Amino acid sequence: MVAVRVSKADYTEAAGQQRDNVRTCKMEREIALTGGRTTTGVVRIGSTVHRPIGARAAFVHELLRHLGAREFDGAPRFLGVDNLGREVLSFVPGYVPRELGDFSDSQLVAAACVLRKLHDATLDCPLRNTHEIVCHGDASPCNCVFVDGMPAAFIDFDNAHAGSRLDDLGYAAWLWIDIGNEDLSIERQGQRVADFFRTYGLDTDRAIPSIITAQLALAARTDSANVRAWSDSCRKWVEGNRDKLSTAIAARSDNAMRCSPFNETRPRAASSLRSRASVHGARCDVHVALR
Repeated sequence: MVAVRVSKADYTEAAGQQRDNVRTCKMEREIALTGGRTTTGVVRIGSTVHRPIGARAAFVHELLRHLGAREFDGAPRFLGVDNLGREVLSFVPGYVPRELGDFSDSQLVAAACVLRKLHDATLDCPLRNTHEIVCHGDASPCNCVFVDGMPAAFIDFDNAHAGSRLDDLGYAAWLWIDIGNEDLSIERQGQRVADFFRTYGLDTDRAIPSIITAQLALAARTDSANVRAWSDSCRKWVEGNRDKLSTAIAARSDNAMRCSPFNETRPRAASSLRSRASVHGARCDVHVALR
């Protein structure tokens, strides 16, 4: 038997009924999750994911509770802790890329939209403190679930932190577009940077600085010499081709679709914390300017 510990308040909101603080469920076979760049020890049990608790678990759990209360479908739900001390999340079915790649324009649009809606859903989150939003912290394709071929939800919030939209957007643009990959033309990379930022809803004048900042930040915080070398190599490529990239970004016609922001006035519902086994794909609507 696996015991999942949840607070009475959280479980009442999630299930819409009074239950004990400990919910016990029949043990199902554990299936190791190997998609993306999965944290060691992550397994699926039925419609739930059990994973080791990280150093910043309290922050992450509170963020996921907030996103659940906001009825944001682009992230898993935090369900509790099992009797082995692992956090329990709702399983988001779909495909997670193992590596970066040459994603289609429509996939980049969808990724920018999911990220925009995630950020908007944190605007009233106490965790952001005096900062603009709460960042995912590692919004790469390898931490994104694709449904029907399109980015639909981010997972692995271990690096979440209070910050700015540009903190996440510059990093995400770098990895989703694979900026610095010499197999892709400078012009094409610049065009896709312009589309990614404009789809999200920010001007492109801060695109290159935010990408370089993200590359410097990753090199500074990683413990991996290989990751540091790769990050430095990408940054040097951007800096060495900055003028050509800037020209390509500026020359790109501003015909990108804009994401509609997440509904900031959506009421919190007691039932919104329920576990959901599926997510809805991102949808780009009429642009509403950032305030």
